[in-house]
Amino acid sequence: MAARTNLRPRKLPTQERARVTVDAILEATTYILHKRGLEGLSTNRVAERAGVNIATLYQYFPNKESLLAELGRRHAHEARAAALAVLDEPGRGRGMAAMVRAMVDALLASHRVQPALHRILTLQAMQSGEGRVQTEADVPLERLGRMWLDASAERFEHPELTLWIAATAAHSVLHAALLEKPALLDHPAFADELARLVTRYLRA
Repeated sequence: MAARTNLRPRKLPTQERARVTVDAILEATTYILHKRGLEGLSTNRVAERAGVNIATLYQYFPNKESLLAELGRRHAHEARAAALAVLDEPGRGRGMAAMVRAMVDALLASHRVQPALHRILTLQAMQSGEGRVQTEADVPLERLGRMWLDASAERFEHPELTLWIAATAAHSVLHAALLEKPALLDHPAFADELARLVTRYLRA
């Protein structure tokens, strides 16, 4: 059996200089993916574009797959942070439907930035089989989501499962659109229908 590709960074940057180096490496990765596509990505090209020695790159990333995985993790964090930014506590004058629509709009806005890159990252995540990545936004998202369910007139027997299904359904539709029908991201009806899907599930 072939060894599984290591998708984790070798080490995390703790000093400011190291963080600048890692950011430069990831910016170079993004640039090469945009210009050359996945087939043109290599650690040597990334190191050259970033202006670092290849040994420096390997201190943090063992291979190009780990570069893609870290880009995917950052993308996931940005998308979830965007959703968190519009998710306020229940009782502040916004109903469930309006809250869901605001989150959908935030997710769509974050995915409209460099959609070609997002398609590559989505495909890479599917192929790697790593599953859902964890980010710093997850805990506050789950906390506020649970508050919304608790404040709802509906009674949920399995609230954690309900939240997971709602989030997974929304992201699955969004990522399928990225891969199959990217023009939908700019179609007003797409946001309407995606918000309707999640709202009706939560109100069922």
